[in-house]
Amino acid sequence: MKGNDRDQLAEWIEKQLDDSLTREEFDRLQRMLTDQPDARELYLDLMHQNAHLQLERVHLSATSPRSGEESRKLPDGSRSTDKKFWSSVFAVLAASLLLVWWNLPSAKSPYSIPGIAHIADSSDARWGDCTLPTAVGSQLGRGRLKIDRGLAMIRFASGAEVTLESPAELEIESSLSGRLLSGTAVVEVPKSAHGFTLTTPTAVAIDYGTAFAVTVDTSAKTSSIEVLDGEVEVKHVTSDASLRLKEKQRVIASEEALSDADVSIGEAKLFSARPSVSGENRLHRITTADGGGGDTSVSRSEDDDVQKNSHSELVLIKNPYRGYERFGRMGYFRFDLSTLSGMEITSARFVLTLMPSGLGFASNVDDCEFVVYGLTDESRDDWSDEQLTWQTAPANLDGAARVDADRVSELGRFIVRRGVQHGQVSIEGNALVRFLNADTNQSVTLIVVRETREREPGGLVHGFGNRTSSEAAPPTLVIATDESVLRQR
Repeated sequence: MKGNDRDQLAEWIEKQLDDSLTREEFDRLQRMLTDQPDARELYLDLMHQNAHLQLERVHLSATSPRSGEESRKLPDGSRSTDKKFWSSVFAVLAASLLLVWWNLPSAKSPYSIPGIAHIADSSDARWGDCTLPTAVGSQLGRGRLKIDRGLAMIRFASGAEVTLESPAELEIESSLSGRLLSGTAVVEVPKSAHGFTLTTPTAVAIDYGTAFAVTVDTSAKTSSIEVLDGEVEVKHVTSDASLRLKEKQRVIASEEALSDADVSIGEAKLFSARPSVSGENRLHRITTADGGGGDTSVSRSEDDDVQKNSHSELVLIKNPYRGYERFGRMGYFRFDLSTLSGMEITSARFVLTLMPSGLGFASNVDDCEFVVYGLTDESRDDWSDEQLTWQTAPANLDGAARVDADRVSELGRFIVRRGVQHGQVSIEGNALVRFLNADTNQSVTLIVVRETREREPGGLVHGFGNRTSSEAAPPTLVIATDESVLRQR
């Protein structure tokens, strides 16, 4: 804790004991105690010291010959000490209870402090990676909510209501403010919450009643603010620009500036869509089940309790705890590109579908980062699904998540959040496109390893549907080609 903060805290405590603390100072004190655990400890220590000093003074007064003059008789004959002593005692009791509450297992973070908002309603909601509870009725403190599907209405203590339309991510800051990180939110603001502020990466929207909608397009790095009813002030985050919008007015905030935009009639355009495929560009979906494709996983230990064929519909991947490397697993995927012969690939995406493996505990792993490599040694593209082993797998080195850098090229990375075992993950980009265009034998191999180790032995083995899965889509390359351009060999 900084020296200036310590001095400020001591000054506020002294004012609190003297009943001279202003409302603004009280609010700032509360924020300091909320945000800084060491400030809470110091607060309690100082209040204890004050109470002990007051108690000692009272004790000395009681044993002094003049104690009768320095204390005041009450009507019932008892004697009272001064107001400051009792203020100190009660403050210490309150601080002690507050510190105990703050340090309960569910309240170690300022994000868990209740009372700022609650989840008032939801419809078909599926939540992503959140730092706050997501059940309807849950009390919310400062923290983040991410909704992947459906709707959810957050009612703030001020009375403001924010409805999140999936996919969206909202950070709750106070009863009168929030931060929309992505997606769409519709805000209803009663008189009690006038001045409610919703911040985006590019703008700040301040409500003056009664309703407005905000959309954050992360791909285009813009924010759209549209007034549905009443008036809203919009400020740009990196310039002095600001606008007052009234009903049916809309503004787009880019990273550089604010610009007026036409309000949609009936249907608002919320996000930038992926460009459609033109007549000269075709979209191809190639899976490991097509042509000479294939997929499999290799395990470092042949003596694993779980044999390879016991999960015939999954590719299993794991980076184990240090000392348990024998449980390491890696995934291999081969795609037959013969249908693209002579075509120039303009974009590509590699897609996998997560499926529960039933192996290991999700609580023993954190968020896991996976790396996708392309095998550049084309002479090894003819590996066999059934015969591939840890020792014979192309470019594999003797480690749980190691490949030979001279025989591979890194194509991309993806993250699987802790506890997530369903849904799709993917990579895309120039590295993948270059790798596919460089192919000369109409067959490519992708290798997937988990770079993140488990934090305890017995952690989750991640499973991905393979080409024989009855429940998941097979591993897929989604490729766009420009058929007007022939690759030169």
